[in-house]
Amino acid sequence: MLEEKDRSVRGRAAVALAQLSESHPARLIRVAARLKEALADDSAYVRWHLLYALGRLGSRYPIQSRSFLSDLVLRLDDENRVCRVLAGKALGQIGSRRSGIVEECFKNLKKEIPLSVSRMLHNAQPA
Repeated sequence: MLEEKDRSVRGRAAVALAQLSESHPARLIRVAARLKEALADDSAYVRWHLLYALGRLGSRYPIQSRSFLSDLVLRLDDENRVCRVLAGKALGQIGSRRSGIVEECFKNLKKEIPLSVSRMLHNAQPA
């Protein structure tokens, strides 16, 4: 449904995936690559929900998040403000479980970690 021409159908599919990420995130692991691809959708509404779903999935399964982590980082520059916020939140959720994975991704992309994400990573570090 994420490939439908009708934007409202893609939106409803993205909402359903976001809801599924809350109740049954393990079911989304095998389609994480497809969710990652759909982040290029022209609808910000679709991207919002996919960013949310990937954040939930990554926070539950941080090792598997490596396959889509760089896409979350790139969405920090999304044209839509809500998408940028959700990308940062997703990175923070993953970083709260495995901060090193997120830091490594930024380093590999040669990007500076935004202050909002850095704070979440710092709070995840052991005292």
